[in-house]
Amino acid sequence: MPGKNKSVLLLLFFCGLLLISAKRGSRIACKTPVPISVETKTVKSGNHYTIIYQEKSKAGFVIERPSRNDSSVVLCIAAAFTLLDDYTVDGLHIVNGEVMKKNKINKRVGGGVKIIGGKCTLLSTKKGKLINDSLITLIAGAKGSFFQQIMLIENGAVSSFKDTALFQRRAIVTMKNGATAVIESFEHIRLSRFSGDLAELGVKDAIYTDMGSWDEGWYRNPKNCKTETIGRLRAQTSKQTNWFIFSRR
Repeated sequence: MPGKNKSVLLLLFFCGLLLISAKRGSRIACKTPVPISVETKTVKSGNHYTIIYQEKSKAGFVIERPSRNDSSVVLCIAAAFTLLDDYTVDGLHIVNGEVMKKNKINKRVGGGVKIIGGKCTLLSTKKGKLINDSLITLIAGAKGSFFQQIMLIENGAVSSFKDTALFQRRAIVTMKNGATAVIESFEHIRLSRFSGDLAELGVKDAIYTDMGSWDEGWYRNPKNCKTETIGRLRAQTSKQTNWFIFSRR
């Protein structure tokens, strides 16, 4: 009998542990679904990529650092370059209809990201030549946002680059099926290799985002709502000036 009682007590003990574990697991699960999806892919070059799809979230551009505690934000990455002389946003940018630096168009980069109503459009600006009063008025009038960056792929055509630096790479993309996503490399690679890999992944248009030591970003894991940090250098994180986001609203 004593042995039988001991077995019963052990069984109850392990049942209790399982119950506690289940309760902890239920706390981890998302109370509200995260409106993005995440997958990883490997291309022929052997490079590995994380793809974060916009799905039902809304795209946005902000100049105040989003908080990881703000549950409405489900992805946050550095967007336009930051000028090193005065630590301001490089180039013309528009934030929810407010035009910033109208007379300081960046004529070195060939692309731009237009955001209206939470939807992204990737534009070729021909190194700023196509940024005019009509475009600015259109975006501002719609309470939209805009920033300038490097155009990597335009309508399936991959741009050529002489950049030989090895960094993790990240871009905002439109896939051939129309989906919007953020794609980040795991390996440190050249910009030309990154652009070629994006094309292999089915990207139609792609705009680069600030990386190197400015590369810190994060997204909210759809499986457990925890924030996952992306970008590994992060040395200049404290000096970042602007962010591209996906959010619930």
